[in-house]
Amino acid sequence: MPAGRPSLPRPVRRTDPGRPVLSARAGAALGVLVVLIAILAIPFREWVTQRARIADLETQLAWHTERRAELTAVLERWEDPAYVEAQARARLHYVRPGEVGYVVLTEEETTEPETTPTRPMVPAPKGQAWWSAVWSTVQQVDEPAKAPAPLAPPEAEPAQSYRQ
Repeated sequence: MPAGRPSLPRPVRRTDPGRPVLSARAGAALGVLVVLIAILAIPFREWVTQRARIADLETQLAWHTERRAELTAVLERWEDPAYVEAQARARLHYVRPGEVGYVVLTEEETTEPETTPTRPMVPAPKGQAWWSAVWSTVQQVDEPAKAPAPLAPPEAEPAQSYRQ
């Protein structure tokens, strides 16, 4: 551009209000993309579900393998006659012929075993409906004891296919 000429402002491109925002090609590409996402969504979900199930099954397999090794070691110990004899002497107080067996009771062993305390039954309220008597017995019950934690990992749920 020569130095003496003034620059003209660039023409402003105005959008036509009747012109669509997307061209036909862009609309078709967007449509194909949406269809591809819809087609691939179900197999992807199945893949994720199957991977989670495989991970659960691998955890179970590891636990069962470890448990099998422990039980095999216990079985091998019980196949040893010296171990069986030692267990019989310790647990059942067995003695060999000609030996004299003694059981020494210590202070800890002479205490009474722990038992669950029992409460006497409260008589049912007289002159009330039978369901009131039942409800009063429900109110007497202590909260249930918590269940012990399971030893094994929980079983994996079977995978549900999208075809079902």
